Amino acid sequence: IAHSVCGKRVVNYTSGQGVVYGVEQYYHAPGKCSTMVLEVGARALTKHALNVHCGHDDVYGALDTGWIIVFGKDAQQAADQSLIVRRVTELSLTPAMNVMDGFLTTHLERTFYKHEAQLIREYLGAPEDIIECPTDSQRKLFGPTRRRVPKMIDLTNPVLLGPVQNQEHYMQGVVARRDNFVEPILDFFEAAYRDFAAFTGRYYGLISEYKCDDAETVFVSLGSAAENIEAAVDYLRARENASVGSIHINVFRPFPEAAIVKALAGKKNVIILERTDEPMAGDNPMGRDIRVALNKALQGVEGIPKLTPDQMPRLLGGVYGLGSRDFRPEHTIGAYEYAIGRSARKDGKRASDGASFIVLGIDHPYEVKSDDTPSLLPDKAIAVRFHSVGGWGAITTGKNLGAIIGDLNDLLYDRDKVVDEFGNPKEIIHVSANPKYGSEKKGAPTSYFMIAAPERIRVNCDLRHVNVVLCCDPKAFTHTNPLDGMSQGGSLVWESDEEGEAAWERLPLWARKQIIDKKIRVFTLPGFKIAREATDRGDLQLRMQGNAFLGAFFSVSPMLQDFGITPEQFRDAVHKQYVKKFGKLGDAVVASNMEVMTKGFELVREINIGEMEAADRSTLRGKALLPIVMPESIAASEGCGTGCRTIPPPPDQPARSPLTRVKEFDAMFRAKLGYNQPANAYAALGIMAAGSGDTASKYVARRETPLYIPENCTQCMECIAVCPDTALPNCSQDLDTILHTAVSNYVSDSSERQKMLKLLPEITQQTRERMRDAVAKNDKTPAQTFIREVTHAVNGFSPQAKEEFFSVIDKVPMAFHKANAIFATPEKKNPGSGGIFSIFVSDLCKGCAACVTACGEHQALRMVQETEEVNAEHESGTAFLNLLPDTAQKYLGLYNDTRPQDSKTATLRNMLMVRRNYDALVSGDGACAGCGEKSILRSVAAVTEAYMRPLYHAKADRFRRKSDELEKAGEQKLAEMKARSQEEYELFRQAVEHLLMGLGGEDDKDTRGRVGEYERAHGPISDKNIIGAITAVLRHEAFIHKNLQPIDGRAANGMSVMAMAAHTGCNTVYGSTPPNNPHPYPWMNSLF
Repeated sequence: IAHSVCGKRVVNYTSGQGVVYGVEQYYHAPGKCSTMVLEVGARALTKHALNVHCGHDDVYGALDTGWIIVFGKDAQQAADQSLIVRRVTELSLTPAMNVMDGFLTTHLERTFYKHEAQLIREYLGAPEDIIECPTDSQRKLFGPTRRRVPKMIDLTNPVLLGPVQNQEHYMQGVVARRDNFVEPILDFFEAAYRDFAAFTGRYYGLISEYKCDDAETVFVSLGSAAENIEAAVDYLRARENASVGSIHINVFRPFPEAAIVKALAGKKNVIILERTDEPMAGDNPMGRDIRVALNKALQGVEGIPKLTPDQMPRLLGGVYGLGSRDFRPEHTIGAYEYAIGRSARKDGKRASDGASFIVLGIDHPYEVKSDDTPSLLPDKAIAVRFHSVGGWGAITTGKNLGAIIGDLNDLLYDRDKVVDEFGNPKEIIHVSANPKYGSEKKGAPTSYFMIAAPERIRVNCDLRHVNVVLCCDPKAFTHTNPLDGMSQGGSLVWESDEEGEAAWERLPLWARKQIIDKKIRVFTLPGFKIAREATDRGDLQLRMQGNAFLGAFFSVSPMLQDFGITPEQFRDAVHKQYVKKFGKLGDAVVASNMEVMTKGFELVREINIGEMEAADRSTLRGKALLPIVMPESIAASEGCGTGCRTIPPPPDQPARSPLTRVKEFDAMFRAKLGYNQPANAYAALGIMAAGSGDTASKYVARRETPLYIPENCTQCMECIAVCPDTALPNCSQDLDTILHTAVSNYVSDSSERQKMLKLLPEITQQTRERMRDAVAKNDKTPAQTFIREVTHAVNGFSPQAKEEFFSVIDKVPMAFHKANAIFATPEKKNPGSGGIFSIFVSDLCKGCAACVTACGEHQALRMVQETEEVNAEHESGTAFLNLLPDTAQKYLGLYNDTRPQDSKTATLRNMLMVRRNYDALVSGDGACAGCGEKSILRSVAAVTEAYMRPLYHAKADRFRRKSDELEKAGEQKLAEMKARSQEEYELFRQAVEHLLMGLGGEDDKDTRGRVGEYERAHGPISDKNIIGAITAVLRHEAFIHKNLQPIDGRAANGMSVMAMAAHTGCNTVYGSTPPNNPHPYPWMNSLF
């Protein structure tokens, strides 16, 4: 703002919270003749939850700051109005906001006409031009002429801007702005729109009317919704000759009352749709403005066309699209059907009942929706959806696809010389493309939408009529439905090295049914194999895989044939795009990308539709080895893979409020409701259950996974400390504990189990001796080999029992060779005292390889392909881990688990062998794979847990001792106090009555009165009652510090030791997106 009053043209860009952060400053800018233009990508504001997607809350929050506000319904209008509003600001000396829908316009990829430099020069002129003052008010201030962009801060003509004014001056300045500066603005706009149309042929006006001349029902909207509505208007007119139209308000401030009244006069129904909801107000902002304008017209207010009562339309207000919620054709059609009385809201009420407020797009009592669900895409449109994983380059591939199709337009123009009405090359293939931006990061599922059509594409909703699905994610069928919304006869291209029957078996039964019912053609493409042949860099293999799918799209879709493009012309267009994209990296990079694309085109293979009853191998997981009886403490849970610990609450645990319960949360966010989650009281708060990420699986994120090699492990803890995802749970155990756990939980015959348990001491002793010898001789024979050899030599139980025992022992990683602090050193000091160190790889792993890098030359970890066998191995291992006790103090070295503050700094990492510390942050969230910020966050949580938990428990023990002592001797002590000092005794009793018994008043007199009332109703308060109150508080505090279970299913070892408030940055996003909350403690987000 300051720069804009120095004679400079100033533009700034912002959205969401950035708009409202500036509101305090916006108010003063108009009074300083600022001509600043703020380009706004309108986004939702943080309310019950943070959302960075489309909404009009931010702009509505700045409506009455004195700034001009214009809205564009598409990228072309937004670009054009950036010039138009600039001209108006410089004529009116009033700053402006040029608003477009965040993401839905700002990030939607479409063609538009870019302004030539000469157009800008001629239309706007230069800021230093001397122009005639356009109003009398300005002539009084500047004289007959002025600088186009005035220098209000000018060293040659100094003035004071922004004074302090008292009662005698302030009001005049506020009111004078109305007639001196604001009232001429709409006339400036009309002229500016006419002049712009003369240059470009594009005229907008204060409002844009679409087929309103004969319309009885009219929609009014702002932003990108207008084009969606216009497509629905055409559909309704074609379907039933409906009398319906649409209005887009281009200039929102000053509000164009006269234009609105003229457009709405005599209409029967007006449906005002807004991207905000203000339930505390009588109506939403645009609805209020329209209602005021119409009522002023009824009253005959000057400057507004008069309206008679019979010309007054019925106004209906609606809410849609908040936070980029999908705005679909059936929503527009549903609103129309409701307005004309054909349908009711979900609660049964109709427009004829006086119910004038509707909700579109969510499960809510006020929702309306049509049963008619057209796509509203142009004929011969090809709709494409990508399914991929963040970091695999799907968005880049989608952008390349759109750019290549754009280049094909140039090819078609060169061939056919088709021009538009202005003589410009005609857009023959229209493109609309947008990524499905979410708040999860690298490693999370992602999708991308693109439509190519011979006509303009006016809808920007998620695709439910898809012709081609490019499924770059080989695990997509394990976590989503890639077939959702596919059209009859559509094509699915799926990442797989397999073909034919083998590929068919990878599809789940529900998918097979949809494929057969919809006659979907299924293709497989070995995209990763193609990428591996082109580069040996793992990161590039992930990103280049998308190029193979780009080639496959053109192979399976009819686009090239429909537009008569030869394969040679197509490859030439792709090559040009790759030169533009990758040329700066060298010819070899362009060539490798071309090779991947070409092979994708050539190697995509259609598979025959198999039998419904064919084998189902769709989980892509191996069969994990689980205990013969799953203990209650690790019972299977939804999304847990091998199961999560679900520890029962202690018997005296008080009932928890439903809003904190994992079960209630799961019913909302893990019930596979997807877009159909109900808008109920739970949704209104946006609460997430604590630690819900504990039950998440990150299997989809992994192409590779770390493999632990115990023989090389030194137990340095580097890998465990660096892992951001708590995906390397670890412990140290006695050998006999491991063997006892294996026999007790994996040998199926109870009698054989007992026999084996009796012989375990012998097996343990002999195995330990061999392990000591191996260390002495630097023999890397695994512990499992020694266990097998010793067990085979011991008689007394069946071969089956031995094999069941061996099957699980083989799954347990056992490090002892180089883990000197755990095995060799204790064994030397005290034979039989050495332990086993184990690292397990959990399903929370995202495959970032940070642990492998940290391990370095030790080579105890390496990345391997996540095969079904490796996955089963890891799942089996973590199931076994959950049966083991926590690491004992004797294996923690100089780290003192009960007094960590006394520990040696070098040993603090050993705290991560204690499960409660390691699980202080549970992960499962949407952070990028390998997120360094999260490693630090996890460390903070672990250190806090390690330090505070022993203090909590010591406090609880101290309180329990005190309460026991009081219970025994408290009354006697009170009697002694009374004998010593009656005043002291009375003060003590009053303090207890006031603070602990809830009988306190405003002062001593009031407190004594309240105590008296209580005693008259319930009898005298005895010394026993006083002691009872104190002991009750002490025991309650002891319970919540040591025995409370704060989160369903997790350890009952006391309340959370910390709380966290986050106000910006990645951690507020990945750490709070449903359904996976990594925080097992209270957490609050404020803003973004």
